[in-house]
Order: sequence, then structure tokens, then C-alpha cells
Amino acid sequence: MQYTNKSVRVFFAIVIVASIIVEGLIILGGPDRLYLLMMWIPAVSAIIAVPKNKGVLGRLGIRKCKIRYILQGILFPFIYLLVPYIVYWITHPSNFAYNGVSPLVIARDLALPLISGIFVNLISAAGEEIGWRGFMFPSLLQRIGLRKTLFASGLIWALWHVPVLVAGGYMTGAPVWYKIPAFILCIVPVGIISGVLAYRSKSIWPSTFLHAAHNHFDQGIFGILTAGEDKMFYVSETGLITIVCAWIIATLLLASASGETA
Repeated sequence: MQYTNKSVRVFFAIVIVASIIVEGLIILGGPDRLYLLMMWIPAVSAIIAVPKNKGVLGRLGIRKCKIRYILQGILFPFIYLLVPYIVYWITHPSNFAYNGVSPLVIARDLALPLISGIFVNLISAAGEEIGWRGFMFPSLLQRIGLRKTLFASGLIWALWHVPVLVAGGYMTGAPVWYKIPAFILCIVPVGIISGVLAYRSKSIWPSTFLHAAHNHFDQGIFGILTAGEDKMFYVSETGLITIVCAWIIATLLLASASGETA
């Protein structure tokens, strides 16, 4: 499946211009709904850029896949996010909302919200994944190969968030000098994990579920249960423990995917 140079140029041009406008409005104090608009910029850019011939949905990665890839997309962020939070809760017990509560009670309270929230977050996650893993990833793969594409797509994805990070509208709680490199070091391996799933499944759905699960577990469950002014140095998308856990999974997937061909 070919992605023309023109379509790739159009995609990146729209992403850059639209992101400057929308992220600028966010930085200037625009309403929170701008974040949803921001997350759909990659999808809209890809839809405009992709050739409108037969197989347009396939060129955007919108195709069915095996359920095991979707389950992996949910499991991986659960692991690399929960492990750091557990470490933080153990070392900072007073900052955990369920401190002293039975694990059975915690499981009972959180089981349904953990699952249901993923599906709510699919709406916003799909906006990014149609663009990043549906269009950008295979277009780069066609030009620079798998390993470089995995790193490049993860880095582009991370850098896209930087303006809002610098302005303080996202990932609050850590100084800018720390959170920018920490965020990039965290999101690049997450992008590699997501890219491997997209590569193997030939579909956006595993990476979309990963993205939705990542956002929900971190921002909708674990982060809400955790207090502490220093937590952003340990957990979430700027936490050192999260970075290590994400890189361990990404490295294992990179090693296993190295011998695979498209």
C-alpha cells in the first residue's frame, strides 16, 4: 500500500498549521473542549491527505484485527502505569486514597470503572491514532524501515505535546526543565509499543485501545487516587519509574519485532 510524497507533505503541513492554531488557543486560556479538537487534528489531517480511491479506510488503518492485539493494547499500559503507582503508594502510603483498605474492596470498587472508562476514552484516542498510527506510521515505514519508524513516530508524537507542556496546561506538578525531557523519555517507548501493535495487527484498534487505556488508567483512575506534590517525579507520564517500565516493555517488543518483515 503506497503513500505518496504529496499525501505525506499534506498530512504534516495540516498537522503543523492546525496544531499551532489550536495549541495556541489552549495556551491563551481557551476552553477545555479544545483538547478534544487538538486530539482530532491528526485524524482530520490524515483524512484530507489520503488519496480518495478504493481502500481509503485501509490506508487509515481502519480494519479489523485479532482480539489478542487489543487485549495487549489494554494490558501494556496497565502494567507500565500501575507498577509505578504501586511503588509510590507503598513508599508514600498517606498519599494513597485507599490506604489501609482491603485489596478486595479496592478491586470491587475499581473493576468496573477501569474497564468502562476505556471505551469513553476511545472517542478522543481514535482522533490521534487514525493520524499517527493509521497514516503516519505506515507512510514512514514505507520510507525508513521498521526500527527507525518506531522511534521516529514515538518522538514526533511526544514533541507534538511540548508546546502545551511548556505553557503548563498539561502534566502540572513538575517544573518545565524536568517534565519536558521526562515526558519525551516516557512517550517515545509508549509510541514504540503502540507502533509494534499497529505493525503486527495492521490496524489502528490495538493502538487506539492502548491510547484510551493509558489516558484513562493514568488520568481517570490512578492519578485521582494519588496525592503528593512529588508524585510526578515517580508516576504518570513524567515519572522515572514509569519511564523505566515503559522502556522495558518497548525494548522487549523491539527485540521480538526486529526479525519481522512487513
